[in-house]
Amino acid sequence: MAGRERHMPDGTAALLIALDDTSRGRLDDSAIFKGPRSSPTIIGGAQPVSIIGVQFASGGAAPFLHVPVSELANAHAPLRDVGNGGVTTLRERLLCSDSADARLDLVEQWLTRQIARQQTGVAAIDWAVGAIERWPHVRMRDLTARIGRSSRWFIQRFSEHVGLTPKVFSRIRRFHHAIERMHGDPDNDLADLAASLRYFDQPHFAHDFRAIAGMSPTAYLSARTAYPNHVALVD
Repeated sequence: MAGRERHMPDGTAALLIALDDTSRGRLDDSAIFKGPRSSPTIIGGAQPVSIIGVQFASGGAAPFLHVPVSELANAHAPLRDVGNGGVTTLRERLLCSDSADARLDLVEQWLTRQIARQQTGVAAIDWAVGAIERWPHVRMRDLTARIGRSSRWFIQRFSEHVGLTPKVFSRIRRFHHAIERMHGDPDNDLADLAASLRYFDQPHFAHDFRAIAGMSPTAYLSARTAYPNHVALVD
């Protein structure tokens, strides 16, 4: 199929709602929540459809769901099964609206109504997410010590809130730092890049890159598109 791309993981979650009227009534596959991924997905190659979506910041989806985000890691589910209600009404109102701004307002209003009561300790997890995004090579024991909680508490709460364990999330974010820099400067020396991101050496960097992306760093550079997270697939 032409036009297919490999979408790289970045540790974030999203919700997607199809706006084509032909899928009216098929809510399970027309309004979905996509959990954070630690592996790439293949997108494109099908009939184009109109979609409205929300890409959450890392750890940002948890307040809008009534299930732990960890239950949706590397998976997707009908939005009505994981949200806090009103999905059918939301989609019907979106289908009846012909204005992009009005549709965005409807989604924003729905999200505002979804916000669930926050659990204790969320501020500590939000801080840890920010720390990992800035310094993806940070040691987990250092984060746990700064938070002042047990390792077990930290891993469980982080996984429930973010959808991935701290170690996996850190690994994905370090990978994401790499592809952003490779995309911005394809002539970047890979050995220097590996060193700057605190990999043991270039072979370790290449091995980790291939394990996450399903392709080598050089293959990524050859197939990259206008967006760092996307690479073209050629049949």
